[in-house]
Amino acid sequence: MLTSLLLLISPALLQEPASPMPLRVEDVVRLVQENGPSIRQAQLSALSAKGGVREAQGAFDPVFFADVTYSYLEQPLSGIFSTFSGIGDESESTVVSASQGIRGMLQSGATYSLSLKEDDSSFNYLPEDQANASLNFSFTQPLLRGGWSLTNTQNLITARIAQEKAQTGIQQANEESVQAAVNAYWDLALALEDADVKAFGLKMAKELRDVTQARFQVGAVAEVEVVQTEADIASRTDALLTAENTVQVAQDGLRLAILGLDSAGDWEQSFLPISALPEAVSVDLSWEDAFQVALLARSSLKQLRLDLEQARLNWRVAMENTKPKLDFVTTGNSYSQSERWQQSVHPILDFNFPGYSAGFVFEIPFGNDQYRGTQTRTRYAKELAERTYKDAEHQVASEVRDAVRSVNYLSARVSATAQATRVATRQLDAEERRLQEGVSTNFQLLQFQNDLLTAKTAELGARTAYAKALAQLQSVQGLSVVDGDS
Repeated sequence: MLTSLLLLISPALLQEPASPMPLRVEDVVRLVQENGPSIRQAQLSALSAKGGVREAQGAFDPVFFADVTYSYLEQPLSGIFSTFSGIGDESESTVVSASQGIRGMLQSGATYSLSLKEDDSSFNYLPEDQANASLNFSFTQPLLRGGWSLTNTQNLITARIAQEKAQTGIQQANEESVQAAVNAYWDLALALEDADVKAFGLKMAKELRDVTQARFQVGAVAEVEVVQTEADIASRTDALLTAENTVQVAQDGLRLAILGLDSAGDWEQSFLPISALPEAVSVDLSWEDAFQVALLARSSLKQLRLDLEQARLNWRVAMENTKPKLDFVTTGNSYSQSERWQQSVHPILDFNFPGYSAGFVFEIPFGNDQYRGTQTRTRYAKELAERTYKDAEHQVASEVRDAVRSVNYLSARVSATAQATRVATRQLDAEERRLQEGVSTNFQLLQFQNDLLTAKTAELGARTAYAKALAQLQSVQGLSVVDGDS
């Protein structure tokens, strides 16, 4: 029975938990670039946009066309034609016609067509078959509305802008994903260190309880001293449980950022940050210099510049389309005839029977409201894009100023909290000596222990915040976060 139960247990449950994977900041950056969900989505979007460029280019591909038709017709005859034709009271005709050629459009907006048409006809009222062939050419060039490359390459330029935006989207997804992953890394490092601090505090409280319990048993202290240590142990146990839960939350946050999570086992992989927290020093960098770097490198600004380029293109095309339509149209052909179609094709190249035409087509709608409305809409859309870009520059300037200020502020805060930890350690040492000499109480000693634990937590928080601020300073400039950690 026991064997049967063991066989029903999932093999995954019998596996020991995966040991923590040692992880550096550089490893985090590499993994998020390989597995980051936002980056994967941006890469797929870029591939889609690349296909859009090819699709738009296809509008100017020449098109080959061909057709062939066979037709047969019987008709009754009457009157004079029936009497003198000598074919009876009905006519029969058989026609085989074919055409083939090339047509297309140029980037100037011109459309062209070159075709060869042949037909071979047989009639029972004619002594011989008849074959006709013609070489035909047509060309239409818009001169005002719809003419020239600006209007006719709009879709192609739009597709290329979309492709550039998609490529910039990869950069933006990389910036945001790496920043988030690095933050998650330092959050996990802080959570693990804070859990160690909480465990250290609980250990101190238990050691004090053991000492106090021994002293109580010999009558050296009152029972209240033991109760005070027990109460503090309960409080510190709760704090440790909270810290351990925070570690698990931070582990999940890092897993989500850097793992593909394609298998359930990925959720069981834990990590151990091994990169040392950077030394806290102020940066000798003016926000103006950092802002100039951000103007060139920030992906969000690049995308807005592309939006502005698109809006200006739409407005210029709309301005062109307010013009009336004026098209130049020309056609030409060469015609030949023979008894067989093979004999009728060759003479058309001699142009013995040519034909041609040329002219203009003009039209303009009364009021022209459609095109004028489009022009108004696109003009204000362009002004909106310009305003949006200018406002985004101001926002980036604010972010850069805040990032530079935060690094320098947090470097000073690290020094202050480190000093507070040193002072709290000295105070605790002194209070322990006082307790041994009998001039202090457990309550006072526990208070100094709590002060030390608070100081250690504050120092860890300041150091972690400084590491994240360094990464943020790189990110707001559009630079690699690793540069800030190396």
